Amino acid sequence: MSAPLPYFCRLTPPTGHHELAALEFRALTGDQALPPEGDAPADVPRVAFARVGVDVGRAAYVAECCRLLAEGPDPEGLLAAAGKLDLRMERFRARVQRTAGAGGPAGQDLERRIADIIKGRPDLTRPAVELLVLGEPGRWLLGEVISRTRRAWQGHEQRPFQYSAALPPRIARMMVNLVATPGDTLLDPCCGVGTVLVEAAEMGVRALGCEINPRLVEHAAANLCHHGMEAELIAGDGRNLRGRFDGAVLDLPYGRSAARVEEDCWGLVARAVALARLVAVVTTDDLSGLFGELGAELLGVAEIAKGHLVRRVHWARGRPAQV
Repeated sequence: MSAPLPYFCRLTPPTGHHELAALEFRALTGDQALPPEGDAPADVPRVAFARVGVDVGRAAYVAECCRLLAEGPDPEGLLAAAGKLDLRMERFRARVQRTAGAGGPAGQDLERRIADIIKGRPDLTRPAVELLVLGEPGRWLLGEVISRTRRAWQGHEQRPFQYSAALPPRIARMMVNLVATPGDTLLDPCCGVGTVLVEAAEMGVRALGCEINPRLVEHAAANLCHHGMEAELIAGDGRNLRGRFDGAVLDLPYGRSAARVEEDCWGLVARAVALARLVAVVTTDDLSGLFGELGAELLGVAEIAKGHLVRRVHWARGRPAQV
């Protein structure tokens, strides 16, 4: 068991989304989400350690960020370590989460025993301090929660206009987190019905969406309005855009239409790399070599499978210049 860093996050990816969660964790914290040790399932990690505490309120896959207080190889070891800390808190509440195979006593029993160690009054309804006990095989952690996701993407799939190939809002939010933070500018040069724009706007990112199909521009505007969000929209060819942006997100076409527009798609990627500091592109193709050809630095790739379809999220550092 390696020595942990002073903060840890609980990741909550659905099956098959673990690479996306690890990429988002790295973008938010600057640290790698290492694979689990021992016999834990390969599509975890559920726990990832960080050098700094961060606000994960806008996260798609990071549920909580905690300051590490104590750890042990099992619940009894954790209780022993926590008992040596002389913890003093007022209006606190402890909550237990565990991964598959972690075992241990019932959650309420462990919560009660943690509370007995702490000097101060618990408050189970309106706590001022929230504690998380996180168990996985061979490692149990006690942390003070410093931030928690708002899960704001939930409900965003309900909108006036749908598009069968559009990204799910959760993945769109994760991609925005790869390239932008609140207050940044973001470009989506192939915005479709505005899925990425809605997520960016909700997070406080100033977004510009471009779409060559005027009808889809109207649909994107209606979807933004439906959710009470604002973004700038342009009907036109994204390859002709100018300016500078903090980030760019592209969801490129796939399937039968992709062969006909492949050249256009690569042109959109090239334009995004030229305009944005950070770029996230999702497609069924492996674009790793393309980013090198464009003078961009590939930071990471995550795969997500849906049936026989595998999509790849590419995260890269662009080479923005005023063009």
